[in-house]
Amino acid sequence: MILPRDLYNMKLTLYIVRHGQTIDNIEHRIQGHTDSPLTQLGIQQAQAIARRLADERFAAIYSSDLGRAAQTAQVIVNAQNPQQQINATALLRELHLGLAQGLTRKEYEQKRPQEYALWISDSVKHRPAQAESIADAVNRASGFIESVLNKHGDGDKLCVVAHGGSIRAMLISALDLPHDCHRKLSTSNTGLTILEVGDNPRLRLCNDTSHLDAAS
Repeated sequence: MILPRDLYNMKLTLYIVRHGQTIDNIEHRIQGHTDSPLTQLGIQQAQAIARRLADERFAAIYSSDLGRAAQTAQVIVNAQNPQQQINATALLRELHLGLAQGLTRKEYEQKRPQEYALWISDSVKHRPAQAESIADAVNRASGFIESVLNKHGDGDKLCVVAHGGSIRAMLISALDLPHDCHRKLSTSNTGLTILEVGDNPRLRLCNDTSHLDAAS
């Protein structure tokens, strides 16, 4: 008899990586769904996390469909198996940041000073005009976690390349954290987070950047 998946112990281990440094990062530009390529340092960061993960055997590699994450994921794939497919999905995209997207923080402050001040004071309660809510982002992350639990087998390891906001949303979803944690969790470029999802979610590592010592 085959039991329904929710009646037995199911565990996947997600090796979650934020993309490498981008040009927009160093310009303090608000990216959201806009995009910019990795800097030379960002490429070196991607190579460093690729070396760190080179001995892992992943059942699949997932990436946000935005270029900066896909570029980082490709570096990781090249160190694993250049023939392996990258599963790109909009579920892993950075949060949409509405009218703030594409602006530097200074430009946003100048154009919409009151909105900017509220966003800086509490980015969970106060979102840029036309931006995605934290609740929506967490629901999107839940959709990704549910999809991989339905697709993969117990004990599989997956590599997941995403963004600061979507990584925080995944942690909130998997660990049933309050939404306010979204502004309290740190996510660095190519920081590694290891998260077990399934019947007994567990955070094994959070935003570790020790592999960057040689890339700085």
